[in-house]
Amino acid sequence: MGFAWTADKSNKTVVRGGFGIYYDTELLFRRLQERAFLGPVGNGRIQFPNTGFLNIFPGILNFSRGGVPVPVGSALPSGELTNLTLGQFNQIYAAQGGAVAAALAPKNLTDLSVRAIDINKAGAQLYPKDYPTQRGLHFNLGVQHQLRSDMVLSVDFVRRVYLNTLLGEIDRNRYGRYINGVRSPVIPVCPAAQKNTPGVECSNGPITFWTPGGRSVYNAMLVKLDKRFAQRYQFTASYALTDQHGYNGILDQDHWNSSWGPQGGRHILNVSGIVDLGWGFQLGVISSTGSKGPLTVFVDGVSLLGDGNTRAPLPGIPINGLNRGYGKADLEKAVANWNQNVAGKPDALGKVIPKVVLPSNYKLGDSFNSQDVRLTKSFTWKERYKISAFGECFNVFNLANLGGRSFNLDQVQPTQTFSFGQATSRAGQVFGSGGPRAIQVGARFSF
Repeated sequence: MGFAWTADKSNKTVVRGGFGIYYDTELLFRRLQERAFLGPVGNGRIQFPNTGFLNIFPGILNFSRGGVPVPVGSALPSGELTNLTLGQFNQIYAAQGGAVAAALAPKNLTDLSVRAIDINKAGAQLYPKDYPTQRGLHFNLGVQHQLRSDMVLSVDFVRRVYLNTLLGEIDRNRYGRYINGVRSPVIPVCPAAQKNTPGVECSNGPITFWTPGGRSVYNAMLVKLDKRFAQRYQFTASYALTDQHGYNGILDQDHWNSSWGPQGGRHILNVSGIVDLGWGFQLGVISSTGSKGPLTVFVDGVSLLGDGNTRAPLPGIPINGLNRGYGKADLEKAVANWNQNVAGKPDALGKVIPKVVLPSNYKLGDSFNSQDVRLTKSFTWKERYKISAFGECFNVFNLANLGGRSFNLDQVQPTQTFSFGQATSRAGQVFGSGGPRAIQVGARFSF
């Protein structure tokens, strides 16, 4: 619902506003695996976790946990770095895969006494009992004023609140959780002798659920000056000042909202226009500029909380605080604090926390900038036929618009190579996207 109100007798000023609730739909593929897990054995294809296989080789070490041995007869680690080779894993699969396949093979599809998940002892892409529909609440209020007969100025304020946003698949079994150095999922780990035994309440791996538990808020002001085509030219200039906050992944399995923080760039400026140069020539210009977005710096391979995450945000800087009030000086201070007060101690998995280092030259992201130009020459014949020949140049100044930067801190190594803050890509070669300078010519025939 909305309204529009003429604020003055000259009918040159209009105040307008509106509100709407918008609901999203579910994608079909999200339900495909759940039927296989919750249905009878053989009801469909499922993901079998590597933790359902047992180690048969002595001397296998778990480097993610500081090099501790993986005992023979224990489950293979999940999401952790070991020295198990692909050839050794293939031998394990050859020895144990047949029994797993036989246990999960189709039997009596009308017998619901045994479900696939009761043999698998793990699951993926399940739906929780309560699954609210994702929705957005949209508010807008603005004013538009006619400056002269061919020009209008608009100022609009927008607020969008998105509720029950999808956080992705979250392991409600907490299979990666460690308490006092011991794996402690919600459902206890299966003993080797019962890892595929129906009726035994134990788990071999994660049990993930689609989780619509997120929220985000977008506030923005849009200022737009719009001139219609008159006196041989027209243009539109718009500037948006934005402020968006939301969940930035699940960084703490015990406190999902710990990742709440800013998102997206703050400033967007777009200017476009067309000028009739006479003699059949027409010049068009589009200029796009956007400020860099906020970011978080991480240390990989570290579990500070033991909650299942092995990627720790650098303490001392809020989530996505860099480029939003925090800069290089704050980052360097936080790195120094890490090396002095955190590094060298064991993490929640017993692994020694490494020291980290910043390269001498790095950047905390990039802004976006691109200018595109078109020159058209039109030829008219017998008033019915028209040929327009044009030449276009995209990203005229060939601005790089670099990207692909890693914001995982480099760990101190004997032979140091740096990836932090180093650009590894640039905007792609798609016309109008800010990629490398590109030129094209063409023609249009109309009648």
